[in-house]
Amino acid sequence: MLENSDSIINPTVFIGSLELREPVTAITDFMIAITCGIAVWMLSTNRKERSDTFNYYRGFFFMYAIGMTAAAWIGHGLQAYFGPEWKMLGWFCSMTGQAFLVMASLGDLKRSISIPIQKVIIGLLIVQFIVFAILIINPDTRGFQVPQTASALVLAGFVIPLQIMNYLRNKTTASLLIVTAIVYGLLPGYVYNNQISVSRWFNYHDISHLLVVVYMIIMIFAIRRLAFKSGNLSDELN
Repeated sequence: MLENSDSIINPTVFIGSLELREPVTAITDFMIAITCGIAVWMLSTNRKERSDTFNYYRGFFFMYAIGMTAAAWIGHGLQAYFGPEWKMLGWFCSMTGQAFLVMASLGDLKRSISIPIQKVIIGLLIVQFIVFAILIINPDTRGFQVPQTASALVLAGFVIPLQIMNYLRNKTTASLLIVTAIVYGLLPGYVYNNQISVSRWFNYHDISHLLVVVYMIIMIFAIRRLAFKSGNLSDELN
């Protein structure tokens, strides 16, 4: 494992006059976007009857597809041509995608949670989004740690409890798959935060991106069941 974070970054590559920074990192980041794009296509072309939360689940993947595309090329590959403030595009897309995931999780429980409680949850989600949006917009607090913290808060504070409740009340085993995916998601976070790298050409960015691809694939298996009215995993297995 390399010690100096600067020495871990992919070397810059020139293709004619085009300056391509962190090429492997850009490609692995874009792989996440492609995976999410495939998920959008799979959901959109599925002819099963859609659930009430279909658009939120599809929106989760759609916003991540846009956000990871921006992160791949604006944040990494073509960063020589964009200022650091452009990274906000990817961050806001990912935050919006996670908000959609919360709304989908809440929608699956609309018959089990009272309207006042639903309003409280939505209100807390809005406050959380606004607070972290302000932190991202403010140059003094802007940084990757902000959307990373926002993601952890949304997943641990909203999505996991709602999905566990969905399983306990409705026996929706696909909800357990989402919880499993989120717990697995700690692995790419650990790799990134500890800068676990093999070499400059396969660093902690690249490794964590590939692990996130696996996370998104698990999410596809879960969401393609929750987004349709006959979508329980146990129903498909019987």
